[in-house]
Amino acid sequence: MKLTSWIAATVFFGIGGSGADVNALASVVAIPLACAAAAAHGASNPVAGSTLRMTAAVAQPANQTIAAHCLIEGAMNERVSSLDGQPYAIKFRMRLPVLWNEKFYMAGGGGSNGTLNDASGPITGYVSALARGYAVIVTDSGHDNAVNTDPARGGGSAFGMDPQARIDFGYHSYDLVAQLGKFLATAFYAKKPRHSYFVGCSEGGREAMVMVQRFPAHFDGVIAGCPAMSTPLAAAYPSLLAQSFAPLAIQAGFFDPTVVTRPLVNKVFTDVDWQLFANAILLACDAQDGLVDGMVNNFAACTDKAVVPQFTAITCAGTKTASCVTSAQVRALRATFEGPKTSAGVQLYPGMPWDPGIGGMNGEVFNQGFRSWWMGRYNSATNDSILMTLRGPQTSMVYTTPPVAITVAQNFDRELNYNRDELMANITRTTSDYTMSSADFGLATSMDLSGFKRNNGKLIMYNGRADPAVSSVETIGYYNKVNQAQKGSAAEFVRLFLIPGMNHGSGGPATDQFDMLTALENWVERGIAPDSILAAASNPGYFGVASRTRPLCAYPTWAHYKGTGDINVASNFICH
Repeated sequence: MKLTSWIAATVFFGIGGSGADVNALASVVAIPLACAAAAAHGASNPVAGSTLRMTAAVAQPANQTIAAHCLIEGAMNERVSSLDGQPYAIKFRMRLPVLWNEKFYMAGGGGSNGTLNDASGPITGYVSALARGYAVIVTDSGHDNAVNTDPARGGGSAFGMDPQARIDFGYHSYDLVAQLGKFLATAFYAKKPRHSYFVGCSEGGREAMVMVQRFPAHFDGVIAGCPAMSTPLAAAYPSLLAQSFAPLAIQAGFFDPTVVTRPLVNKVFTDVDWQLFANAILLACDAQDGLVDGMVNNFAACTDKAVVPQFTAITCAGTKTASCVTSAQVRALRATFEGPKTSAGVQLYPGMPWDPGIGGMNGEVFNQGFRSWWMGRYNSATNDSILMTLRGPQTSMVYTTPPVAITVAQNFDRELNYNRDELMANITRTTSDYTMSSADFGLATSMDLSGFKRNNGKLIMYNGRADPAVSSVETIGYYNKVNQAQKGSAAEFVRLFLIPGMNHGSGGPATDQFDMLTALENWVERGIAPDSILAAASNPGYFGVASRTRPLCAYPTWAHYKGTGDINVASNFICH
């Protein structure tokens, strides 16, 4: 079937009639024809300098959870590495709904990527992008965790052996897949998308910033959640944690049973200890926003000067008990919150802000809260801190040039002995094989957003104040520098939202459920800039947080209680 024929069929069934009728007809006729033709059409690759092979084009009929759509999958730039002998490709997955809203949506990845998510564009607690009618695309960023993983080379970070896979992961794959996705949408619907959006959090937030900085014409609107812009530098954090907590583990006699000389840092703070610290932060800072409600909105007032006296008050006068913490624990926590530095005191990555969201371990989702990321599970027999098991291999394999191959089991030992004075040299070095440094492909920290602004792009950034993986201190600092570069006018096209108590991407004692996409659509398509965004607590009762709604306020404003009305209703707060 010719391309023009299946486009005509798709357009025919994509207009008129009820949604149910359209879905039914498309499932029977148009989508199968269109998907079959799309696979054949894949040979005419639209992206210069790349190869393309379609691997699937399948009609997906409507059901109770998803509308009728065409699922297309494929691989770009398939090759075999000359350095590690592994096969690589930039894989993608795209869903094209029959009832199209004439918009394109690209979702970012997570961790070290290497997987294809389901390409629905989920929005926690809200209707997904696909269900809203978006054509949605995702990519694995150029490596496959089912193929390119090697336990002798950092597990899922083993792709760092291949120079091109590094660059694809850093920025190149997202450019190619964005271009391809728009091409496929245009071909499928016989018209170009009216608007294009990129949405990501964590690693996906870094990718969002890559789009804004490197490819400013690709997207009209971008959402960069918990943006890991400085991952090559943040790679210094795991070593700080290991080296700060290990002496406490050694003193207490906590060791890995499989390697008796390896300290178990996950046992140096109990869940109760973490909660004692969180309660001390509440006592120091909760009331400073004018309302005692278990949340800290007045970020600027929650400083060391306010918090440290409360830590002194919970420090054991004698033997350690469940109701107090030791002075050594206090020193270790303060050192880690200051952030990683060189031996000369040069700050490599910003420290963390004080927020009560560091506590609340009961019911914590493992990949969100402070214990998960910084220390791991208390009852684990190994050091399973996410920062150490994820960032550690990344540091060795992806953000060191040339890569240093270590086994997954050796990772903690490397962090324990890592010399942070070497980090800058490691991430800026190049060799004859690795001609681009880790800093060049991995950092997304350029302050020059003039191209994005010229293209009338709009950027929403957000970050939890209790995010253990991406410091909101960094995100605030970046926004302030962009604002300075824009001579105080950054808010014309960039808005930053800070979420009190929220952990990595969600979770914590926070109003962590919100719809940034609708806010961005209103800004891009209607010119309504978001001064505030409604948010709700996704887990009422967690850490004492009630079932509540609150406004998230555009930085530097924050939510002030009006003085009357239910404190759990957003309309009783104002941003200023």
